[in-house]
Amino acid sequence: MKNNERLSDLIEIEARGVSSDCLITCSRTWLTVADVMSKNVATISPNETVVSAAKMMSEKRVSCLAVMDGGQVAGILTETDMLRRVARNGKHFYHSTLEQIMSGTVKSVSGDMSVLEASNIMSETRIKRLPVLEQGKLVGIVTQTDLVRALTSYGLWRDVSEIMSRDVAVIPENATVAKAAELMTLRRISCIVVLDGGEATGVLTQKDMLRRVVALQRDPVRVRVRDVMSSPVASVAANCSVFSASKMMEEMNVRRLVVTEGKELAGVVTQTDIFRAVRDKLQAEEERNLSLLDKSNNSVYTTDLDGVITYVNPAFMRLLEVSDPAELVGKCFLPERFGLDSRARNVFLRELKKGSVESTELTLKTYKGKRVHVTLFPSVTRNSRGAINGSQGIVYDVTAKKELVALREAEQELENVNKDLASAVRELQRANKELQEFAHIAAHDLKTPLRAIGTIADCISTDYSDKFDDQGKEQVRLLVGKTRQMSALVDDVLQYSRLGRDNHKRRPIKLNAILSQVISETPPPENIEIVIENNLPTIMCEKTQILQVFQNLLCNAIKHMDKPKGQIKVGCVEEDNFWKFSVTDNGPGIDKRHFEKIFKMFQTLSPRADVDSTGIGLSIVRKIAELNGGNAWVESEVGKGSTFFFTLQKVAS
Repeated sequence: MKNNERLSDLIEIEARGVSSDCLITCSRTWLTVADVMSKNVATISPNETVVSAAKMMSEKRVSCLAVMDGGQVAGILTETDMLRRVARNGKHFYHSTLEQIMSGTVKSVSGDMSVLEASNIMSETRIKRLPVLEQGKLVGIVTQTDLVRALTSYGLWRDVSEIMSRDVAVIPENATVAKAAELMTLRRISCIVVLDGGEATGVLTQKDMLRRVVALQRDPVRVRVRDVMSSPVASVAANCSVFSASKMMEEMNVRRLVVTEGKELAGVVTQTDIFRAVRDKLQAEEERNLSLLDKSNNSVYTTDLDGVITYVNPAFMRLLEVSDPAELVGKCFLPERFGLDSRARNVFLRELKKGSVESTELTLKTYKGKRVHVTLFPSVTRNSRGAINGSQGIVYDVTAKKELVALREAEQELENVNKDLASAVRELQRANKELQEFAHIAAHDLKTPLRAIGTIADCISTDYSDKFDDQGKEQVRLLVGKTRQMSALVDDVLQYSRLGRDNHKRRPIKLNAILSQVISETPPPENIEIVIENNLPTIMCEKTQILQVFQNLLCNAIKHMDKPKGQIKVGCVEEDNFWKFSVTDNGPGIDKRHFEKIFKMFQTLSPRADVDSTGIGLSIVRKIAELNGGNAWVESEVGKGSTFFFTLQKVAS
């Protein structure tokens, strides 16, 4: 029997056509306050009396009145507002004005709010009616009855016994209405079960007292409960479904039912009980569905009919590299900063209003500026009347697919480029080999006549020195010097061309020993002191290269020293993955504008007559440093000396 009843309930629910095309859940999108509110609102002036209000409620069969003052909602008057005064003041307050007793602080909602959100407001504020305002004007009122009717359409399969109030307030038939009103006010309830010898014979509600006591200006102290109660009792069995109980209340136009087990009173189920149960169920489903969306890897969104985003899940935010949903929610789909141009947005909105949105490919830009390619699969959402009220969609990231297609075309182009590059590399290798051979041969062939010129010049200088005057002797001296300078230049060019060819010969080098060797081979004059500031490390390097670096730097410092007491300091420190070396002197210093010039080939600050300078030494120092993953530079101040730095990358032995 019970199963047959529930099957009947299910058939009726399906027949009502309650459905949603929304990915999120039922009431958040498809059912709004405007869909369920009462548009014909009973209104009254704040200057009217309690009795006038009670009569109006009784005639219109409503439980509240909107108190209007100058076209604005000044307050709400409910049965509870009046019956509290009955309990406190009896009939003495009947001629009070509504301004004195109405609920003045009015909580209102808009028509586009979802029924579930409105129900949460009712629950949090413990009120059962909400005025509905649009642009400050009263357009309707939504009551707990309206919301219960809407929400139970969704279905609820629990038994009444699971949600009913078991702590039932009861009162004997011969008690006064004043006593009943006092009990209701004390326990904050809207009805009392009336007993006669332990059997429920009626129910006394706020509406009963309002219609049969207040409206008729009767003294609640003299009126008995039996005279105004609703009888016979509307009751249901404890195993009745919540949906069936709600349907019965609607058909009988009551807001509570007595629950019996056999003939005994088991409890009372009120509209508020059903309201809370249905709301909690829908809220739980809403939260469960939202939780699933939060965990989903699919990027999901919803919009209203104007294309304003109302929801995005975390996957959608990750896709666009957004950390705060406020960057999207409440904004038009999608904000321009994400790369959707106005033309594409207008097409989307136009199709949305027509109900003909189709899947499309878009190129978007993330919050951090990264370009992403997506495919959008949108669909419209509809309210309970079938009218389009927005859209929802899933966005798939197809960037990898797009990039794969592009990559294949890149790959093809790269293959062609690689073929050309391989050919160019072979040609460069051939040209480089020829250049190295040329440099070696040229250096060898140049040195042969240079040696001959030098030998002849020496002989002339020695054998015929007595034949020359002073000018002749000077010319011969210059000839010998230029010959030596040219020979040194050829040697340096040959050294520079060979750099890098022997890098595979790296081995552990103890720099303390290397520096001692350099100093012994090029001893400084007596007026110049060379100081090693700290113990130098053992490094992985090609020995000849590190010898060249220290020889060039120390020789430069010695050669250009202009102080009567010169000092040269050599030091080393660790910096991250590098060894940083320094050679500091107290010589003449270098102007800042020459810092880069001196590291270029054949560039020297020495006068042209200085036969000892080839202009290649510092170029060799920088190239060796670069070949070992480092660099070389100078810091100097004219008149205060210079510090030459070079770094070498640490290499495991």
